Amino acid sequence: MKYEPLLRFLQARFDAVSIRLSFAEIDEVLGFQLPRSARDHQAWWSNTRQGHSHAAAWLDAGWRTAMLDLPGQRITFVKSSADALSEGPGAPFEREAVVTMKDLSPAALLMIDNHVLEHGGDRASASATLLDELAMGRRKAMLDWFKQALPPTGADSVDLIREDRDAR
Repeated sequence: MKYEPLLRFLQARFDAVSIRLSFAEIDEVLGFQLPRSARDHQAWWSNTRQGHSHAAAWLDAGWRTAMLDLPGQRITFVKSSADALSEGPGAPFEREAVVTMKDLSPAALLMIDNHVLEHGGDRASASATLLDELAMGRRKAMLDWFKQALPPTGADSVDLIREDRDAR
């Protein structure tokens, strides 16, 4: 398997609950560079086997991906077991949200199921992906609002930095 070095690396971290790695560190572990799609697309890091043979490496090792930082080219792997996620003060999350499918509206279920049909995977990974996309959409809308609401300064960022430095 092409991504077996990553599987072995994660299996050897049996005492860790989470591991934060840069893409460069993963390149080192693998012995080759991650594909461009890993650096550009969130979907590459999904915890879904269907259509993502590379995900088998971390899933088979008992880990899952979380907290992807594409601009910073970093990813956090967390233990898959619920016990690992709820271990004391060193755990990466204080508490996981648990939402059952019966808690969702029919429209939300339809959206999740459509995502599964289009992209594969399961309802849990589709739900996480859709929430991430919603968050990114809201962030973009907020930034667009600020761009429109604030008057243009006409100042260059270099000039602003110099002005701030000189004011000290």
